Amino acid sequence: MNLSVIIVNYNHKYFPRMAVEALEKSKTNFPFEIIVVDNASRDEESLIFLEEAHARGRITLIKSPENLGFGKANNLGVKASKGEYLFFHNPDLTVHQDTLQKMRDFLREHPDIGILGPKLVYSSGKVQESCRRKMNFFDLALNRLPLKRMPIFRDRVARYLMEDFDHDQIQEVDLIIGAAMMMPRAVFEKVGGFDQRYFIFMEDFDLCRMVKKAGYRVVYFPQARANHFHKRLSQGSLFKLVRTKVFWFHVSSAFKYFWKWRNQ
Repeated sequence: MNLSVIIVNYNHKYFPRMAVEALEKSKTNFPFEIIVVDNASRDEESLIFLEEAHARGRITLIKSPENLGFGKANNLGVKASKGEYLFFHNPDLTVHQDTLQKMRDFLREHPDIGILGPKLVYSSGKVQESCRRKMNFFDLALNRLPLKRMPIFRDRVARYLMEDFDHDQIQEVDLIIGAAMMMPRAVFEKVGGFDQRYFIFMEDFDLCRMVKKAGYRVVYFPQARANHFHKRLSQGSLFKLVRTKVFWFHVSSAFKYFWKWRNQ
């Protein structure tokens, strides 16, 4: 098997169907498999589709009895996979027909690349800022809070989000968000996979840091594209945010991330 696509689902309703159907339309000259890890979802819509798709051999479905979080569930999917290359794919993502072929070919041509990320486009047509510069805790907090709209902080947030970045050029970057990232299995195994201490958030940036520390490049590759039907889980008024589980998951992951990389 040349490529394994790993999708983690948690109550994503109709999105897994859209993701799988788009993947099945891919035009590749190599075989690939689709593995979906379900994190104890409760919504019938995604579960009915995934179980039927598994029964028909369209996907391999791994049903976890509990919500493992993002990184641990992806690691579980990798253990069940056979691909030489791995594509971590959010359920709210749809690839273009040539996305898999272009990304796999580019990785094969550039063995010094450890992670490759495509251009992500929102349903509105706006290009998503899917790359980040190395940041500190304050940069991360600013981007999650209404404070970022204040004139005094706008330039700082814009730099962190790389708004000055040319999203039409192939470039090496510090960090790529985990909504869509392809990498060689050998690199993933060399760094030990996703750090399972993160339940959700920051595990993608952590993986980028580990890959770069191992001597590989992290590259943004806009020649391959995907549509991202994304709704940020950790944004809103401060009062509303602090009352949500998601906010505290993010805070917990941020502390773990900055402690881990405090001297690097």
